[in-house]
Amino acid sequence: MTRRGIDWNFEGYKKEAHFFLCGAFESFEFMRAFLKTAKDCPWMMKDNVVIDSVFGSPTCIWNGGRALADVYYNKKQLQNIHDAYANLNIKVRFIFTNSFLNEHDLYDRYCNLVMDIFQDLSPEVVVNSPRLEEYLRSKYSTVSYISSTTKRLRSSEAQLKEFSHDYKYICLDYDYNYNSDFLNSIQEKERDRVEILINSTCPKGCNARVLHQEFSAKRQLEYDSDNDCDSEPFFKECPKIKRCMEQTVSKKNYTKDLYNGTNYILPQDLDKYLDMGYSHFKIQGRELTTCQLFAEFFPYIIRPDFYPMAISIINEGK
Repeated sequence: MTRRGIDWNFEGYKKEAHFFLCGAFESFEFMRAFLKTAKDCPWMMKDNVVIDSVFGSPTCIWNGGRALADVYYNKKQLQNIHDAYANLNIKVRFIFTNSFLNEHDLYDRYCNLVMDIFQDLSPEVVVNSPRLEEYLRSKYSTVSYISSTTKRLRSSEAQLKEFSHDYKYICLDYDYNYNSDFLNSIQEKERDRVEILINSTCPKGCNARVLHQEFSAKRQLEYDSDNDCDSEPFFKECPKIKRCMEQTVSKKNYTKDLYNGTNYILPQDLDKYLDMGYSHFKIQGRELTTCQLFAEFFPYIIRPDFYPMAISIINEGK
């Protein structure tokens, strides 16, 4: 199927679409301004948009998915972030998906401090490691848990088995985004627990994804970043990297090629999922700059007539 690209004139959704937005800690100043704009200027929002929560992590060894080396906050700063999201009445979720944690890592003082500060907000935690999940469940009774897409569950049976566990949401492996047979096989009563990652530009069936996640997890344990990675196995195997090296931004069909062959779901196509009973959508991009986050959020959330005004209000509020 050839996807034609984003419809920048798209006005909104037929039913409520709940979004989970990245950058809770990695781009905190921007996210605070963005969420305040959404709260104060609801007329800027597309029809039926609900911002459900923001997700991310400060630099800490429990973090996974992307290695963070420069998003460290002290105790006072963490409390200020806590207060800001509490005042905005926005749920916070942590991406604690490092799959290489040992028993000693569970007692990391900083990670536990983060949880202690936020536990009164009944946060959500995205989990990958059974060891960490068991520890958190035994210690933090106010937390809700989300099964991470980083588990890379490539069989339908393994993915469906997640619904038998006590997860608030199950973030599907995004190779299932266009698998209509699988999506139809999920019981209708369970579809409200499904979270779909909609803006991944990873190629379908990518065999380097697990290598990339493992690389990031190991880097986080060393408090290093993902920047120096061109000698790593995943970098050499990743078809997306190979494709980007072959194409240039000036190429005529670059934007269209960005979506084709991937699991990316265009904003105007979300109604198809809403009609099936899927209403929870995750927008990734924790590693992106503020300008790039604008580009990721706006087509899904902001009415096209108000793009310039929203940018201006957010910049004034930062």
